[in-house]
Amino acid sequence: MLKAVVKKIVRKDHWRFLSWYRSYFGLPPAIHAYFHLLWNGGIGCAPNKLTGGSVFLRPGTTDQNVYHEIFIEEEYNIDLGNPKFIVDAGAHIGLSSVFFASKYPKAIVVAMEPEASNFNMLLLNARLHRNIKPIRAGLWSRKAHLRIQDSNVPTWSFRVSEDPSGPGMPGVGIRDVLSDFNVSQIDVLKMDIEGSELEVLNAHDSWIDSVTALIIELHDRFQPGCSEALARAISGHSYDRSRSGESTVITNLKRIAT
Repeated sequence: MLKAVVKKIVRKDHWRFLSWYRSYFGLPPAIHAYFHLLWNGGIGCAPNKLTGGSVFLRPGTTDQNVYHEIFIEEEYNIDLGNPKFIVDAGAHIGLSSVFFASKYPKAIVVAMEPEASNFNMLLLNARLHRNIKPIRAGLWSRKAHLRIQDSNVPTWSFRVSEDPSGPGMPGVGIRDVLSDFNVSQIDVLKMDIEGSELEVLNAHDSWIDSVTALIIELHDRFQPGCSEALARAISGHSYDRSRSGESTVITNLKRIAT
């Protein structure tokens, strides 16, 4: 009876957040998180168990699914050695960037996200991590103007395409990132960019030898040919290949001497 009354009072998105939080952390922490949500203008928070701090989420959205993948299933808890320079392409609201920045506090984490609402949340999540460098841009084969193709989709599913007709959003290539940060090597390149990896992988000649580890979610369902493009990019190299969640993981990537 009490639950039914409370459910009528609480906003639907807040109720979904409250139910989700309770399922993972119990009722008392969920109640505390709900009051924190109200106090902070409708922005929810959840634990970052790597630091004892918190990360921020939009309640009742796919942000909760992303949190589950990263902090519950630990999709990026992979043996990556001791990376110093990490590029997180398709950073969404920054949860993967926070994970990397927390696990590797001495590494620079370049967090790339083109979509405005996601990027604003990324800035919020990055503010307690000085080693996260947010960039509002999409990873592409080169510098270009991009546009969002499908705005009426969940926030983790935005896809981009090139838009030469207007300013749009910036797209940058991997060589541009290396140049902008004055580095020669990317220790970890994480790509979850909803099909744009085809464009990036097709330009692999310009960057593949600058990457030691690649964590990539392939979206052949959006852009047929992504898997084949990855195979072409890493041909002529030795590497270790594995899976973690939805990601293909390529580590110890080295060109085979000929």
